[in-house]
Amino acid sequence: MSHWRPIAGAVLLDLAVSPLFAWAVFTPRLSRELGVDQPALATVFSVGLAAFTVGVLVGGRLADRMAPRRLATICLVGTVAGLAGSSIATSVTTLALTFGITLGGSTGVGYATAVRVAGTAASRRGLGLSLVVSAYAAGTMVLAPTVTVLLHAFSRTTTMLILAGLAGVLLAVSVYLLPPQVTGGDSAQVPLRRPGPIPRAKVVALWVIFCLGSAPALAAFAQAGELVGNPRATTVAVAMLSAGNLAGRLIAGPLSDRIGTSPALHGNVALLALACLPVALGATGTPVLVSLLLLGTQYGALSALVPAATASAVPAQRFGATYGLVFTGWGLAGLVAPIAAASAADSVGVNGLSRVALGMAVLTWTAVIGYGLTSRQAGRKPARDRRGPGRCR
Repeated sequence: MSHWRPIAGAVLLDLAVSPLFAWAVFTPRLSRELGVDQPALATVFSVGLAAFTVGVLVGGRLADRMAPRRLATICLVGTVAGLAGSSIATSVTTLALTFGITLGGSTGVGYATAVRVAGTAASRRGLGLSLVVSAYAAGTMVLAPTVTVLLHAFSRTTTMLILAGLAGVLLAVSVYLLPPQVTGGDSAQVPLRRPGPIPRAKVVALWVIFCLGSAPALAAFAQAGELVGNPRATTVAVAMLSAGNLAGRLIAGPLSDRIGTSPALHGNVALLALACLPVALGATGTPVLVSLLLLGTQYGALSALVPAATASAVPAQRFGATYGLVFTGWGLAGLVAPIAAASAADSVGVNGLSRVALGMAVLTWTAVIGYGLTSRQAGRKPARDRRGPGRCR
């Protein structure tokens, strides 16, 4: 099988499992149809985010033992069922079950499967991971305006059924392209009870890096209008974050192939500090938009670098389970950071929030240093390894 065929399948898989993050586009219509307020509908997204995180955690463990084709089939059934069920939902509770739990959990399994396929590739692993995680970001960027157009032309029921059909087609193609056996060397031959050691210090460091390193951008997505000082400029602010997010994902993987994951992580934290500094010093206007572009780039790059670093830290047979654990750091940040930022914005202002983000950058940098130290103690030197994470070490 061609090296790029499973990567293409993983890209299509991640492209198809992005409807969860288009939830905000549906909420105005649902609020009118169901007669509920926005905070009530926000709980559906919170449930979905939690289910997505659990899906990645469970899906990563399953991906170490099950063929990507089988897991993609499970994702196909769950995604289509979740969207179809949401199309006829008449209450917030039903939406929490269909869109939140069913769709969120299924897409989490799909995301974990796609990342594992790329993360256990025999070569050019960073590039493969960049393509896969970029597909997820691109899917969200394309889906939001597409849903907006569909909702103007059709009912909510028809729109969600159309999305279910489109996702089903993409996932069916990904099922065809993905391999029918477990990827990653001899994964299928490793006994379930003896999967090999996990370097706990590295995993803890990566968890902290993903949690604290992604929190500022996740908060910024929720507070974009306040950061630029004009709620009417929210669309432009979110566009800057989104553009940076996609660019960072595309750039970071190939960069880590060239210089190694540890130096790339150091550069990522430096970019986080640089992005937060202008707002922390009281900048307004255009410099804030530039900061948001840099922050989005940092966040996108981190989304590619963390799985690449995980792949370098653990045996291929344990990549899925380990990345699932590390990903819970992102899940915690996604649940807490937006709420905490909204609660603190009135008391400390956006400048204060940016200073807190600078503090997070310092703590993240400490974790990156710890990751590098544990790598050297284990006999690996990512900073000097020009082979990148694409080869087994």
